[in-house]
Amino acid sequence: MDIQDKLKLKLQFFADESNEVDENNNEPIDEEGEEKDEKTYSEEEFNKRLNDELKRRMKQKEQEKQDAIEEAKKLAKMNKDQQEEYENEKLRKENEELRNKQARYEMRDTARSMLNERDIKANDEILDFVVSTDADETQEKIESFSKILNDMVQAKVKESLRQGSPKNVSSSGMSKQDILNIKDDMQRQQAIARNRHLFN
Repeated sequence: MDIQDKLKLKLQFFADESNEVDENNNEPIDEEGEEKDEKTYSEEEFNKRLNDELKRRMKQKEQEKQDAIEEAKKLAKMNKDQQEEYENEKLRKENEELRNKQARYEMRDTARSMLNERDIKANDEILDFVVSTDADETQEKIESFSKILNDMVQAKVKESLRQGSPKNVSSSGMSKQDILNIKDDMQRQQAIARNRHLFN
């Protein structure tokens, strides 16, 4: 078999079969998918076209490679800048956390003295509850805590005093509760009428 026979390309062999007119030269295509007017290339023409196409593609690939290298350099630089920005942000956050810790530590001493002025012995749990980094906010929390604590203490004191008080006893010797516990309605009404001062 001759090399020229091998080099003949039948491009329409791979195309869809149809009886449409070829768009390039408006010649009808027969059923086998071949053009009626076949063009053949000599070995020199084929080699020349092949070399031209290879050179064009090599230049294209070389350009793509150069573009990729430049892009990689840009990305590496961007990543370095981004890394620096990330590290700076991380340091800023760490610095802010340390400042907040220092402020809270100083506020704990201030809060402890403020609570001592109000006769409240502050333990760590109370300090954790009332202390913040802001002095005004800490003072508001201390005032609120002190008010709540005083209200609770007063309520407990009143409750304790109430429990020990004697029952109100009338001249007949019955208390309000004794009168209300009477099951007979008529007798209960009479006891209420006699001990009206217990129900006012």
